[in-house]
Amino acid sequence: MSSHTDALDDRDLANLAHVRDLFAHADPVPGELAERVKFEITVRALHAEVAELMDSALLTTRGAEAEAGVGQGVEPTPTDSVTFTAASVSLMVSAGPSEAADGDLVRVDGWVTTPGAQIEAVTSGGSSVVISDAHGRFVLDDLPHGPVHFVVTDPDDKDVRPVITPTIQI
Repeated sequence: MSSHTDALDDRDLANLAHVRDLFAHADPVPGELAERVKFEITVRALHAEVAELMDSALLTTRGAEAEAGVGQGVEPTPTDSVTFTAASVSLMVSAGPSEAADGDLVRVDGWVTTPGAQIEAVTSGGSSVVISDAHGRFVLDDLPHGPVHFVVTDPDDKDVRPVITPTIQI
């Protein structure tokens, strides 16, 4: 056998076709589902403001050697802090290991320019929601490592458009 497709013969393909037909009959996909999903995604995108990630040069700091004037070609030391800006709000997040999970999960400390804002962290494992305090500070504990984007909304004013950040890795 040179590939996994060589393992399938005509009988296997016929059996798979019967299984497909069985599921299509027992639990068919609604005909308009794809169009409804596309429509809903478009509507949500039109009602959201997209935040921009600040210049990537601002995401690093100089190493200790560069601060002391030693080693002029020293690579910058990456930071775990990221700032997003939009017309209506700015969001700064800093990621570190969660204290409760032996390094498997991430704690995100953040600040948003709108006190009392709702911040939702959307990850591959679901989403976590928190409300910022009177100074705009918030903490999201126990997020999984991997891609995350944030959605900032005003829970007191449903007419204000949500702000969505680009996806980053934590």
